[in-house]
Amino acid sequence: MATARMSSFTRAAEQLHVTQPGLSGMLRELEAQLDCRLFERTTRSVALTAQGEEFLPTALRVLKEIDEALLSMGQITSEEKRRLLIGATPVIASSILPDACAAFAQMHPRVRVEIQDLERSVIFERVQGGALDAGFGAFLESSSAVRRRRLMASPLVWITAGHGAARPVGWADLAEEVLLGLPPDNPIQQVVEQHLREGQVQVGAGMHFNHLHTLLGMVESGAGSSVLPDFVRGAAGRYGVSVHPLREPLVAVDFYEITKAGRQRNDLLADFGACLVQCLGRGRPAR
Repeated sequence: MATARMSSFTRAAEQLHVTQPGLSGMLRELEAQLDCRLFERTTRSVALTAQGEEFLPTALRVLKEIDEALLSMGQITSEEKRRLLIGATPVIASSILPDACAAFAQMHPRVRVEIQDLERSVIFERVQGGALDAGFGAFLESSSAVRRRRLMASPLVWITAGHGAARPVGWADLAEEVLLGLPPDNPIQQVVEQHLREGQVQVGAGMHFNHLHTLLGMVESGAGSSVLPDFVRGAAGRYGVSVHPLREPLVAVDFYEITKAGRQRNDLLADFGACLVQCLGRGRPAR
């Protein structure tokens, strides 16, 4: 196209930032592939042949379509870079993510974050399939299909009804308490049950709830107390409950970010993870 427009190998080569012999060689290769001559060459001029005149509109159309396709791909790539698809377990989603999203929005006001609150198995499935950029939660199990990155550890606390003063308690102090909890297959609840068994602490059987706010509401009503990670303190502040440090021993639950194995962790996701850790207050970033 450049050679046809300028009727000169030299000027076309200059515009395309290639050497004149290089351009001539490419044209000879194209003529060999098409099995026809595209240009008549003389010592003073270059002109299209009849075949070249016929082929020129096709070349114009093909290059235009390529340019349009590249523009469309560039727009898609730009949009993908400006969007994060995040999956989180219900406890994380309801207690930390609102503040984390607000902090991230201050850093990247033009990036759209889409949150899906899902069960752990669904998060694993969607991260592996590429439908989510990352998942956040207490993923105790690992998988070769995902990369698990420890973000923070949050100590367990004892939550009771009423606005009493917070006081440190030991696991033995929970004896005979009616403990409300998360579902038995929840990793947080499994850690709680494990340490009750190890300390031989007998507690009253309480109800189990899928959603954090249901659990906190039931504690507020006096149905029992609960042992949960310290990061729920913000959510607990909306209820008439007290949060007590739990010691002897101090037990922390690890929380993770999972991404698809082999998928590069971009800067936006790194910033979102940092905001998540920051909003934990007492949560400690993993080293």
